[in-house]
Amino acid sequence: MRKSIGSLNCLVRQGENAKHSVVLLHGFGADHADLFPLADLLDPRGEWNFYFPNAPHEVPVGPMWSGRGWFPISVRDLESGIDFSEVRPPGLDESAAMVSDLLFHLESEKLVLGGFSQGAMVASEVAMTQAQDLDGLILYSPTLLDSKNWSVKAQNLTGKKILMSHGHQDSVLPFAGAQKLCDLFKNAGANCQMIAFSGAHEIPSLVLQKTRAFLETL
Repeated sequence: MRKSIGSLNCLVRQGENAKHSVVLLHGFGADHADLFPLADLLDPRGEWNFYFPNAPHEVPVGPMWSGRGWFPISVRDLESGIDFSEVRPPGLDESAAMVSDLLFHLESEKLVLGGFSQGAMVASEVAMTQAQDLDGLILYSPTLLDSKNWSVKAQNLTGKKILMSHGHQDSVLPFAGAQKLCDLFKNAGANCQMIAFSGAHEIPSLVLQKTRAFLETL
């Protein structure tokens, strides 16, 4: 089912409990359909509502092919191995505000936010600004952004459950960036579980199994 919530267009898989929601943000260059199949894999009993918003910006991916992005990333930055930990990307605040508005409209009693890659970066930003609304945070292949500000904001996540995964062979966002992010959350008092796997920029079956178990604990 497609539904506009706030200013974002979403794909929705409805569950049995209208007040239990999972929101997953796709990565750069993909769209809301990319993670949609995960709903049935993560919640085979159909207990949760899953929302997959489309990022607001259209981005070129290849000849005659475009995807969506939460904020701009240049190919030059990626190829040069930019250190995202020292950067607050233009457009992050605007996309985070849109996702926050989406969460507000859901009026959920139990709420989990997550994302993959760039979506995980936006999810992290949102989680640190409205941690009181979240029961869990799921971050697939994330990295640390804006360390100066995030090290302060992370204090809001004290006691929160966070599931994070990252591949040791990830050439898009190196493993070290995710480890720094997990350490930042732990130092702030969050319960951050890191699933490290031998792989690249992906979500392997092991991570899906761990995520399913994570949701069952909430």
